[in-house]
Amino acid sequence: MIRKFPKSDVRFIIFVICISLCYSICFTLSEFSDSPISGVRDALIIGLQWGAISFATFGLMYVLALSKLIFAIIFPLLTGFCTFLTYFRITLKATLTPMTIDLALVNDWQTNVQVASLELILYVTAALVLSIIIVHIRWKKVTYTKLAFGWLPLHAIIAFAIVTSVTHIQPLKRPLSERMPYSVYYNFKRYLDERKLIAENRSTFTENSVAMQDSVAVILIIGESLRSDHLQLNGYHRQTTPLLSAEKNLVSYTSVYTEPCYTHVSVPHILTRADSINPDIAYTEQSFVSIFKNAGFHTSWIANQESVDTYVYFMNECDTLIYSNSSKSLYTYDAWLDEDILPHLTKQLQLPHSKQLHILHAIGSHWWYNSHYTAEFEKFKPTIKSRVVSSNTQEEMINAYDNTIIYTDWFVSQVIETIRDKNAILLFISDHGESLGEDGYYIHGVDRPELHYPASFVWYSDKYKEQNPEFITKLRENRDKHWRTDYVFHSILDAARIESPYLQPNLSIFR
Repeated sequence: MIRKFPKSDVRFIIFVICISLCYSICFTLSEFSDSPISGVRDALIIGLQWGAISFATFGLMYVLALSKLIFAIIFPLLTGFCTFLTYFRITLKATLTPMTIDLALVNDWQTNVQVASLELILYVTAALVLSIIIVHIRWKKVTYTKLAFGWLPLHAIIAFAIVTSVTHIQPLKRPLSERMPYSVYYNFKRYLDERKLIAENRSTFTENSVAMQDSVAVILIIGESLRSDHLQLNGYHRQTTPLLSAEKNLVSYTSVYTEPCYTHVSVPHILTRADSINPDIAYTEQSFVSIFKNAGFHTSWIANQESVDTYVYFMNECDTLIYSNSSKSLYTYDAWLDEDILPHLTKQLQLPHSKQLHILHAIGSHWWYNSHYTAEFEKFKPTIKSRVVSSNTQEEMINAYDNTIIYTDWFVSQVIETIRDKNAILLFISDHGESLGEDGYYIHGVDRPELHYPASFVWYSDKYKEQNPEFITKLRENRDKHWRTDYVFHSILDAARIESPYLQPNLSIFR
């Protein structure tokens, strides 16, 4: 005899499906609204991703609804917060990140209140009222029988199985963590994890270091996905760096090799004494920032990228940490430009500190390329039209990528203008390169040879050249030698004329 599934359980499942679908339409769908697509195939791919996240949302709502009390507490809070986030996602293209959480907690309450508007208050209030009605329905009218699988409740098994499975599928985990409602949990978790890393005590450089110049500005630009062979500076057939190519005080290094080829690994490697033999130093030691501070430098980090747990410690080593686009993530597709760094850099340079170090972490040539340059820099056409890589041709991918380089050329030139009349030096090193169709590979998801050769160059002012002629001579003599990114730690100390027991002269491009 076949046992009928109880009607109460059917109603319970329908209730969970309905609220999950409402969440997916009202909240999750807003985070797909700016996804660039081209054609039915792309729409189907994006639709499948939205469907997968909707299924994951069903699992979450299933878990919450198992307990009336838990549902009554968490559901209204989560709904109100998701409404708040959706409002800013639609109106400002802003998304939740650990940086926005940090800023919200650091800012005084008057500053935070300023983001509120009557429209936002009405939306959140309406969402809370509706969520309370839904809680009432769950409390009074929706129940389920204690279906069991052995001694375990069957509903609990299904609900937790769904949540556990979707949060452990690697292709789904990252997009899931960046979309509501899961993004609320994951971003607060990332924020708390980063606080723990920042609080670590890495007492690395205990011996004193001494600055041999009374006044100098040192700029380090960490580029993104910029490969050496696509620079006009280095013989590329396209005019991708017309402004930098005209700079007489610029030296480009064409044969720099990076061991790691992903941002989260390469940036810590660049900033520390880590090398191919001792890569773990990047996660146990301080960076050269601490040596600069010990030598009397004012230090700042101006970020135009997300904070990442592998290098957030080094960001916070600096005296000043500035996020120029704190509400951007890799799942937003509107303008995300490095020029937003410039006002912050100008203010830092105007501070009354004679010795300064400024690290600019640029978004550069990161995918989605079209977001990282403005219309006036779209020299090469046609460009990419879809976030689905396979829907773009190789020509479109290369054109869009090269347009980001033209923009980077302009951005770096603007930085140079802010320090041209100072005793100043600028070092540029990209974290890694980019695949552009070689053997069918694109972006930097797979370790490829082209990822290991990042762009690297140095610019110096006339005043710097006058005060350090021997350094400039060696800098130019060393341009054709083969270097690893290990050179950055030692070379930047040399560039600042810091005498330190931690500097290895044989690893400096100025020696």
